[in-house]
Amino acid sequence: MSRQLIVAAATALVDRNHAVTLRAVSREAGLPTSSIYPHFPNGSAILLAVCHAAFAELSSAVLSAPDVHAAGLAYLDFAAAHPSRYRVMFGVFDLAEPALRLFTAHTANALALWLGLHGLAHQRASSRRTHVFSAVAPRLINSLASEALS
Repeated sequence: MSRQLIVAAATALVDRNHAVTLRAVSREAGLPTSSIYPHFPNGSAILLAVCHAAFAELSSAVLSAPDVHAAGLAYLDFAAAHPSRYRVMFGVFDLAEPALRLFTAHTANALALWLGLHGLAHQRASSRRTHVFSAVAPRLINSLASEALS
């Protein structure tokens, strides 16, 4: 039994908007609850591990982008593909500071770019009107990127 199995089970719970408790994770993973304690003391610690894994995935997508426009799209795509994880990452655990740093490699004015992207990503993760965001996203990224690069 591994830590990765526990985090994967907790991630599945987050993705389905279920509470991440030791019992719920043990059921999802098919493990006795007592076997989780050597790896995590409580549900909050498991949820934090889920957030760190999700942030690593987001970071990889953004940092591997060839330019600021592609980085912005990668950020928004992550929020759209994993809305529950995105909400937990920036709700339960505030990962705003490291998220902002993701864009400093692309632009000197990363704050304006990230704030615009985060606002759109949050709305996209919270709304079912994805067609609206698909139309707005490229224009917003271009506008924010132009401002951030100037």
